Amino acid sequence: MDWKGVDLLLLSFKKASLKFPITLTIIGEGTERDKLEKQAQELNILSTTIHNTGKVFFAGWLSQEKCSEQLQQSDVFVLPSLLECGGAVVLEAMAKGLPVIATNWGGPADYLDTSCGILVEPSSREEFIDSLANAMLTLAHSPQKRQDMGIMGQKKVMQHFDWEVKVDHMIKIYHKVIADHLASSKIQS
Repeated sequence: MDWKGVDLLLLSFKKASLKFPITLTIIGEGTERDKLEKQAQELNILSTTIHNTGKVFFAGWLSQEKCSEQLQQSDVFVLPSLLECGGAVVLEAMAKGLPVIATNWGGPADYLDTSCGILVEPSSREEFIDSLANAMLTLAHSPQKRQDMGIMGQKKVMQHFDWEVKVDHMIKIYHKVIADHLASSKIQS
């Protein structure tokens, strides 16, 4: 089993695309790509061009700049990883104003809440596929919800994950530790 869950995303996308005209672009290169393209072809959802309604386009590896451009052109970001300890890509998508659908586990579960994304429980295989499809449909049906979640995601990134905010927070912690140490030293002497 591939822990990235793209095989499950393809099954979810197929279900959702039968109910609403959506497209999926998969970014990245890896050992599973041929197998995943074959799965998409068997599901009759493979496209050789981007933005083909009801179809999946495999963009392959993209430079950071091209990846950023692709995010700008997207409406939603989906991370179906079943084991994602970090998930910094979720923060990147949020910073771009995208609502995020991700597995309720690890890093994504720490970053997302209902204001900026949808967390899908990695319970059983079928429930995960159905829940992922339902999350895609929920956001596909509501441009306002996508916009609101995107705005909240950007705010959350700026308030909690911006490097300057992190540095300021660390400085406050250091100041408190030093102050506590000095106060403790005065008590002992």
